[in-house]
Amino acid sequence: MIIQSSKVYVDEKLQPLQIEIENDRIKGIYQYGQFKVDVDYGNLMILPGLCDTHVHGYNGGSVCDATVGFCENWCRYLPNEGITSVVAGISSHPKDKLLTAMSNIAEYMENPKGGAHIIGIYEEGPFISLGKEKGAQDPDCCIVPDRKVIDEFNAAAKGHLIYVMVAPEMLNGDYDVIDYCRSLGMAVSFGHTAATFDICAEAVEHGVNSFTHTYNGMRGLHHREPGVVGAAMYFDNCFAELIADGVHVEKHAANILAKCKGKDRLIIVTDSISLKGLPYGEYKDSENSDATTICEDDVCRLPNGTLAGSVRKLNDNLYYAIKEEEIPFVTAVNACTINPMRLLGINDKGLIRKGYKADLAVFDETFRVKEVYVDGEVQELKS
Repeated sequence: MIIQSSKVYVDEKLQPLQIEIENDRIKGIYQYGQFKVDVDYGNLMILPGLCDTHVHGYNGGSVCDATVGFCENWCRYLPNEGITSVVAGISSHPKDKLLTAMSNIAEYMENPKGGAHIIGIYEEGPFISLGKEKGAQDPDCCIVPDRKVIDEFNAAAKGHLIYVMVAPEMLNGDYDVIDYCRSLGMAVSFGHTAATFDICAEAVEHGVNSFTHTYNGMRGLHHREPGVVGAAMYFDNCFAELIADGVHVEKHAANILAKCKGKDRLIIVTDSISLKGLPYGEYKDSENSDATTICEDDVCRLPNGTLAGSVRKLNDNLYYAIKEEEIPFVTAVNACTINPMRLLGINDKGLIRKGYKADLAVFDETFRVKEVYVDGEVQELKS
């Protein structure tokens, strides 16, 4: 099949091009109008399918409680945000519960039923700091990781644990677990951490290559102690997540981070929790022991006002990043497409390129989703 548009995102430009799809791959890219097409999308944008590396659930269901059925329903929903790939994020809960959820996710990954791909599991918790940087995560579930712990979690995940977050100050100067994770091909990020800049610098030397929801849940930037935020801006070889909703990070601060990371190291995420898709109001959910309120700015808060995640869609964050945070178009698009794949070492997704997976998303000028292809197949979208 051949599709075309006057705005196809190739080589970091919107260009008039045709895309030929054969089975689950992009077979060729041609000049606009060169061949007879099956679908002409006119002036709609065709981008690589979006990827969310930091997401915890939807419609009342949590990744930490994941069943095979939840994974199937979730993956069928995700194309409604333009998402074709997702990393399933667990947080700080009792270990046995997390091991069961990871096993169920892995079972689904090995026998998927359609929709977006779960490309791996992200361990945002329980390797967290016990200070205020813990945010809404449960400190009673904190674990100081070592090789044995990583092996236990990765065994439950059947080898699909691909992204691990640590609070490096909890390691007391022994970074062997970071070396080990990197030797297994896992990305490692700083998050929910009170580490100093110097501790971050030591951990980067051992392979930490990302920062979890930058600015949130970490020691801030001070002119005498750059902290974790300063490290995120300083280390050019590291990626940095950004919740681009204007609430978790004020829009000018978001723009500063984007300028520091550039078009190749920023990653836009949602950090959306299980309450995504539910009406505004107060809920008791599995993510937090206290009641959580979905507010009209699409963020969730605990009774004390602590931010507890988001319910914003990734395509909406992408549009907000460009329109309100004034992040350059290429930087914002790369942050939702190719940069997550670079972080995770995935080499056949995130670009519209011959031989790559035919995972594509079609948007209007405000990034409303018009059509999505996963493995070259059109997905059913909810109206």
